Amino acid sequence: MQELTYRVPIKAKSLCKQRISKNGRILVSKKAWAFRGILLSALTALIIFNLMVALSVGDLLIIYSTVIPVSMLAHLIIGWIFFKTRATGEVPDDLVSVIIPVYNQENLIERVVDAILCSTYSNLEVLAVDDGSKDGTPHILDELAKQNPQLKVIHKPNGGKRTAVAAGFYEARGKFVVFIDSDSIMDRYAIEEFMKVFVANPRVGGVVANGKVLNSDENWLTKCQDSWYDWCFNINKTTESTFGTVVCLSGCMAAYRREAVADFVSFWAENKFRFGDDSHMTTYVLATPRVKMQLAPLEGHLLKSMASYDDAEDRGLTTHALAREWDTVYAPTAVTYTEVPDAPRKFIRQQTRWRKGYLRSSFYMSSFFYRKNPVMAFLWYLQFMYTFISPVALVSIFLYGPIFLHSYLFPFTYLIGDLLFGLMNGLDYKFRDPTSKHWTYKPLMNLIATFILPWMLFPAIWGFTKDGWLTR
Repeated sequence: MQELTYRVPIKAKSLCKQRISKNGRILVSKKAWAFRGILLSALTALIIFNLMVALSVGDLLIIYSTVIPVSMLAHLIIGWIFFKTRATGEVPDDLVSVIIPVYNQENLIERVVDAILCSTYSNLEVLAVDDGSKDGTPHILDELAKQNPQLKVIHKPNGGKRTAVAAGFYEARGKFVVFIDSDSIMDRYAIEEFMKVFVANPRVGGVVANGKVLNSDENWLTKCQDSWYDWCFNINKTTESTFGTVVCLSGCMAAYRREAVADFVSFWAENKFRFGDDSHMTTYVLATPRVKMQLAPLEGHLLKSMASYDDAEDRGLTTHALAREWDTVYAPTAVTYTEVPDAPRKFIRQQTRWRKGYLRSSFYMSSFFYRKNPVMAFLWYLQFMYTFISPVALVSIFLYGPIFLHSYLFPFTYLIGDLLFGLMNGLDYKFRDPTSKHWTYKPLMNLIATFILPWMLFPAIWGFTKDGWLTR
């Protein structure tokens, strides 16, 4: 069986050795499949046991909390068995425009641009849009442009990320557009892999890359995020991609057909309204024309809402593509390496911003996502509802249950299930990518996701109308 192994990334600290078979599946050994079966059986048994205990207690929140692991199991099974990469076409020669919105990134921007210019896809134009940086970024970009005719630098007054993206889009000439964050370093084959998807799948409007952590070796927090990113991309997005409904083409690196987002970008850049969310942009892409006609007044409000903020622009663009009935998919062979927060305070700030973006897009998406694939719709609505319930469910499980319902076993078995699921995810990371060094941190990341991240809901709601450029 022919296999494809990821190539050496430009100046990245680690290599991704996840293998893709000729028919597009992510490969693991027979031994790994045996471990998957054992762990899956153990986790299923624990979920059933927890459900029985929850039913005996009779608390609705405790009962509902046992349903979420079922959703996670479904993601694993769909991602393992049904996902196939759509990067199966021949490499074309269409012009591709790569847009980098930049603000105060003097320490990394040269490496970001260098990686793009070293791409194996030659028919490129690179547009770096400096959004009024106050450090040495403008000078570095100008010097790079003198040395590289493919690079065009656009300087503009500070106006926010969406105006920077739009400024690059207006200047771009390509039929296909790649957006990459100014702290992400792409693998030199990544654009080729994007283009293989577009050529083979005319209904695909957007593709997201496989995001890996660039600074994963830095400390315990970055190691946790390394294991978490693997789950987000190689399990969560593989499941969504199976149904052509990846709900967020992550900002670290994503590509679009120009026609899938062109009519939205100008509206997005020029909108001056200050109510609602940016996340609705992603949902707008997913909505069908029929739904958009039925919800026209609401859509106009939500669209303006999404277009009013700089955070979560990736969700906004994705939603717009989905709204136009384009498929949005994941390409595991298009790899990019991105920096993640290396301190708890930065991490909390990033997660609060992401939670705001998620809420903004999900409110709008909930109005039509039920018309998508029923399996994906069920999983999505289940997670969306749990976003609001999870803080109260935690209190019910670990405080109300033991104190008032004398349920002492369920908090313990719930915690064991969380750790077991983290171990399962971590081992699976190791099975798919033998070079992974931080897979053992996934149980710890699960605890962070269970006990800390749900509380980001409250600062996200509190700062719902606040805008922001950076993630950290």
